[in-house]
Amino acid sequence: MISKSILPVIIVSIVMSLLLAISKKKPRKDESGNLILQLPKLYPIIGVFVITGGVALLIFAFFFAKENDQILAIISSIVSFIVGLLLFAKGYISYIKITDLAIIEKTLFGKQKEIRWTEIQDLSFGKQSLEMKIISADKNIKAHMHLVGFDELVSTLEKKTGKTRAQIGIPQ
Repeated sequence: MISKSILPVIIVSIVMSLLLAISKKKPRKDESGNLILQLPKLYPIIGVFVITGGVALLIFAFFFAKENDQILAIISSIVSFIVGLLLFAKGYISYIKITDLAIIEKTLFGKQKEIRWTEIQDLSFGKQSLEMKIISADKNIKAHMHLVGFDELVSTLEKKTGKTRAQIGIPQ
C-alpha cells in the first residue's frame, strides 16, 4: 500500500532531478555561433509515447469498449493525442536563440518573437511554473528552467541587464 503511494513521488523526483541536471549542460550553437536552448530530448520522446497511448485508447474504444466506456475512451484518446502533440512540438520545434543583439523565441507553432537586449524592461521567475519571463514593452518571452543551457541564458541576462539571479527570483 505504501509503495503504491510513494513510488510515483520517487519516479517524479528522479525525472525532475534528471531534467534539472540536463538543463545545466552547455547549449548547442548554430553556424553563426549563437546559442540555441531547447528542451531535453525526453520531451518529444514522452510526447511520442503519449500519442501512441492515445492511438491505443482509440483502438480500444472502437473495437473492445461498450457504449459508456467507448465515449470515455474516445475523450481520453483525444486528450492524450493533444497532450502528446504539444509535448512533441514543444521539445522538437520550439527553441530560444541567444544572439549578440537579442533573444529570439520560436514557439511550438513556428512563430518568432524577438526582444533586443536594450528593450528588456523586466525579468521574473515563477517558482511554480519554473519559467522565467523576459518582458519588453510589447513582447513577452518565457524560458522554462528545463531548457538545455538555461544557466547560460541566466548568465547572459545578468551581464546584459545588470540583474542578479536573486533579483530575478531564480533559486540557487
